[in-house]
Amino acid sequence: MEITKNELNKIGPIPQGWDVIKLGKIGEFKNGINKDKDQFGFGFPFVNLNDVFNFTTDSKNLSLVNSTTNEQKEYSLKEGDVLFIRSSVKPSGVGLTCVIEKDLENTVYSGFIIRYRSNGELEKEFKKHCFNEFGFRKWLIAKSTISANTNINQTALKSLILKLPPKPEQQKIGAILSTWDQAIEKTQQLIEQLKLRKKGLMQELLAGKKRLPGFDGEWKEYNLGDITKRITTKNEELDDTVVTISAQRGFVRQEEFFKKRVASSTLSGYYLIEKGDFAYNKSYSNGYPMGAFKRLDDFDKAVVTTLYICFSIKENADSDFLLKYFEGGLLVRNIRRIAQEGGRAHGLLNIGISDFFNLRLTLPPKDEQIAIARVLNSIDEEIKLHQKKLRQLKNQKKGLMQELLTGKKRVKI
Repeated sequence: MEITKNELNKIGPIPQGWDVIKLGKIGEFKNGINKDKDQFGFGFPFVNLNDVFNFTTDSKNLSLVNSTTNEQKEYSLKEGDVLFIRSSVKPSGVGLTCVIEKDLENTVYSGFIIRYRSNGELEKEFKKHCFNEFGFRKWLIAKSTISANTNINQTALKSLILKLPPKPEQQKIGAILSTWDQAIEKTQQLIEQLKLRKKGLMQELLAGKKRLPGFDGEWKEYNLGDITKRITTKNEELDDTVVTISAQRGFVRQEEFFKKRVASSTLSGYYLIEKGDFAYNKSYSNGYPMGAFKRLDDFDKAVVTTLYICFSIKENADSDFLLKYFEGGLLVRNIRRIAQEGGRAHGLLNIGISDFFNLRLTLPPKDEQIAIARVLNSIDEEIKLHQKKLRQLKNQKKGLMQELLTGKKRVKI
């Protein structure tokens, strides 16, 4: 368990007053419990992989497993224990950690997790961050094995080397980085609150359950074809900019979505759409079982597959309002009806063009559409601002970790 000269060379300069030590010297590792499938869903709390990834090891929210008193003792979880992900589909997921905040009574942990119980050399707040430092992560992944999944074992974890500052410095480093964690968490919570607020407003405003001040005009029923014009223009302009609808991200370049171009070399058989045009993707998924509507916003022109139903918005409707209307799922019920009649084939909803443009919508006058869209767009802008702030906080924390956990920047005690 001694550190070799070659290993010392790999970890780089050691800050004055710091120690270097292998994890196996200052703690013990233990693999988690394995049970048959029929033993889950009842019994006592159980920490699984998702709890580690999401840092939600609160026993009130945990799954259940049928564990004995002896198993609860052998696979116990105490304050300060570190849980390492033992196996992950992606290399970036292996060896990720979370720290147990308090003793978890009668709780055991999954066989896909390795518990690390240190002997007191590591401060709890320091443990929350030291295993995420870039150099440590790089070494951990290098010591992993790759088969169907990427795996790390106890032997490899024991051999990993940690740069260890004195305890007062550990406490200060942990406190500084935890301050960033708190700011990140608050920003994430605020984003989720704004999303919930937007969702609630969409349900009320887009369906006319709540009216904005100053509007009392009658809402009217239309066919989708009354307010849109189908686009069937074949591409004769572009040799690239082939885009695909991502249900989560909107229009993205095909190479980005599929990691390669899947369109044919000649694009004359594809539709050409312009900025502001809409397309409906008939492909279905768990998150979007009735397909997805998206508007082309990030490209002046683009090429799409003829499997999409493409259309522009006529002057009698507001494009921003309809974007929110589609996003709010107000057409889902009608699409489900015609999809059930037409069935499904090869991952696509079998929706006829005439049925599609005969879908019924109940809409307010155009001036009210514009006002509703403005309210919802303002929430979107607020969400984007906080998402930008969240990215900045995460980048700041990442930079601080590299400086503080390697000793490049020292804290004053």
